[in-house]
Amino acid sequence: MDTSNLNIEKLQTKVAQCMRVDCPSAKVCLRQIVRRGCDKTLEMVQMVNPDAIVMEGDKCQFFRSTELTVYGVGFRYYLDMLSYTEAQAARVVLRAYFRNSAQLSRYRTGRFRISPEMKATIDYHLKANGVSVPLECDAYEVDL
Repeated sequence: MDTSNLNIEKLQTKVAQCMRVDCPSAKVCLRQIVRRGCDKTLEMVQMVNPDAIVMEGDKCQFFRSTELTVYGVGFRYYLDMLSYTEAQAARVVLRAYFRNSAQLSRYRTGRFRISPEMKATIDYHLKANGVSVPLECDAYEVDL
């Protein structure tokens, strides 16, 4: 895996670093890669407590891939694309998923990003409630 394009300087304050010395996934885990490239003059860093890590075989619950992920940003105009009955069903699904109007507003306006897992769950519930168009975001961002 080529990690030469990672901006370690930016990531060392954004990603919790893993301090486990004997990690079997150290070569491909973003947390380990950031730790190895960390500026030694930093006085404080976020870290994953090595004593709290529970390994299931070679799997770690804190593993973070270096693969890029596509996040959705906002969906202000999504309901405009739907018929009236589909828009009503979509409103019910979205309100139930985000649990309150403030949280829904944060995601709808793009203040919070929508992860691929979140989008897949929302799409599943939309389809189950008769909405034929999957959630379309206003924009998409690629990030770690």
